[in-house]
Amino acid sequence: VVFIHGGPGGGCTVGNRCFFDPELYRIILIDQRGAGRSTPTADLTDNTTWHLVDDLETLRETLKIEKWMCFGGSWGSTLALVYAIKHPERVTELVLRGIFLMKREELDFFFQEGTSMIFPDAYQAYSQHIPEAERGSLIDAYYKRLTSEDKETREAAAKHWTTWEMSTSYLKPNVEYIEKGDDSEFAAAFARIETHYFVNLGWLPTPNYILESIDKIRHIPTFFHTWPLRCCLSV
Repeated sequence: VVFIHGGPGGGCTVGNRCFFDPELYRIILIDQRGAGRSTPTADLTDNTTWHLVDDLETLRETLKIEKWMCFGGSWGSTLALVYAIKHPERVTELVLRGIFLMKREELDFFFQEGTSMIFPDAYQAYSQHIPEAERGSLIDAYYKRLTSEDKETREAAAKHWTTWEMSTSYLKPNVEYIEKGDDSEFAAAFARIETHYFVNLGWLPTPNYILESIDKIRHIPTFFHTWPLRCCLSV
């Protein structure tokens, strides 16, 4: 089984192995480009959905694995689905949670208006970091700052973006998650890579690419659980 982490930019932790019995599964974790222990940290060069799909396939071939289960949540579900669409013959099962299809309405719900009504205090801090004139597209405004040549501008934007994301990860505040916004290295990778993907809608060829391609993977045994908050709307 390959564990496909979220974000994009979130990276893996040892705790991600907890979903699988090591006596039954060969558990494979991969830090996607620029995330976790991958280097260079927070790098956006040659960093697209399709590069990550190719990376997964290269990893599978390198480890001499004929087929594997793909397990992912949120962005991890997106990448698992796109990988399966491109390489359906290499996927034995899909286990997905918090399905995210990289659609504009999902991003707008999470980063613009929607989740804001569920976590109003956190949203206020996140949105007010951006001048009012630029709040019509908060993702674009944050991406502009996260790719700035000024270090202080980048770090401040990364902190606010990451704190917003982590504040919405649980219905009840999780201090450990929220404090990730104070980890400058994690926040830089997480925020830069996320906004890089989101402003480009994941480089998917059409706005509804995954659902339009579903017949290619309909035969693959799949278990999924949706998380109806944030950008992971019910499918």
